[in-house]
Amino acid sequence: MKILLINHGTAGEWGGGDGVQIRETAKRLRQRGHYVVEQNTDRPLAKGFDLVHIFNCRVTSSFKQQVASCQAQGVPIVVSPIWINIGRAFWGSRGANSILQEAVNKEVNNIVGLLSSLKERTLVVHTDDGEIHANGHSSFDVGSLSETSKLLDQVDGLLPNSWLELQSIRSDLHWSGDCFEIAHYGVDSSIFLDADPTQFQQYSGINTPFVMQAGRIEPAKNQAMLCWALRNTTYPIVLVGSTKNWPAYSELCKQIAGDRLHIFPHLSQPLLASAYASAAVHVLPSWMETCGLVSLEASLSGTPIVGSTFGHELEYLQGEAWYCDPGNPLSISEAVVKAWNAGRGSKRPTAMKRKVIEQFNWERTVDMTERLYLKVLNK
Repeated sequence: MKILLINHGTAGEWGGGDGVQIRETAKRLRQRGHYVVEQNTDRPLAKGFDLVHIFNCRVTSSFKQQVASCQAQGVPIVVSPIWINIGRAFWGSRGANSILQEAVNKEVNNIVGLLSSLKERTLVVHTDDGEIHANGHSSFDVGSLSETSKLLDQVDGLLPNSWLELQSIRSDLHWSGDCFEIAHYGVDSSIFLDADPTQFQQYSGINTPFVMQAGRIEPAKNQAMLCWALRNTTYPIVLVGSTKNWPAYSELCKQIAGDRLHIFPHLSQPLLASAYASAAVHVLPSWMETCGLVSLEASLSGTPIVGSTFGHELEYLQGEAWYCDPGNPLSISEAVVKAWNAGRGSKRPTAMKRKVIEQFNWERTVDMTERLYLKVLNK
């Protein structure tokens, strides 16, 4: 097959799991004898390809152009939606960010009620475009959701990364199609399995246990709330991720955590693997995860994992992690303490490591990807 894999035109500026999925999918499709081209573009040149595979439908303006362009060139379209309820995620990330900005600019006591309303899901977030509520309902996103829904009805097949993601697509976007496969994310065990902690320790100068979070440093990933939740502990905190898109947010994290916070904007994959192996706990208290790929990576070093209750991570982590409410600092700190105290070699991280090795690898991901391609082409 001749296959074109595309992401939106600005994807190269952001990075993230969709880029990893494209790279790993392309690598393994080529190993299986397919001709594969990768592009970050809103106007793909699809003529001559058997099939186009679009990753990430959340950037509506880009997705609309991509679908229209491929349809005009007469090429079948498969989509990995990488979908999560944007309204709920926007509510949580913007709400938490505003509250914590208030905390560092004024008296801490001023935010007690606001934190309570975030936890209880009664907070109303106000933006320049209107207001948004905890259930995702807002005065400005209806048109975008409707447009994305119509576009998904026009494509030939969907490849969600979990059954929970598929259910979210059905409930949020009213998709009722039956041409789909579930392709869970994978992890490259040759990089992340049982990495040596020494390399990161020498690189960073950090030789004591620490709490780690990997991923872009931004409100959606909720690092500032992690820092706030741990402000009364002695745990060092290591954040690994780009700060370029939200520089003010990384400064907020520094204001909250002070000298206990260490930020590394970029690490090579081997060095990242070493960082996971050095961490006492990996935490992802995110508002916006369809999988939590970094949690799977960290688990291969035997690191205890704390996941969020807000996304689709449950399908991957199941009972082998600790969970926290991203809007509740006490929930975050309690989960971190429990994971820290359980330690490496305890039941949950050992079981999670085994599960990732057995179930979540890129070969399985591409097995399901190929299966959907053939289903679409043989319609």
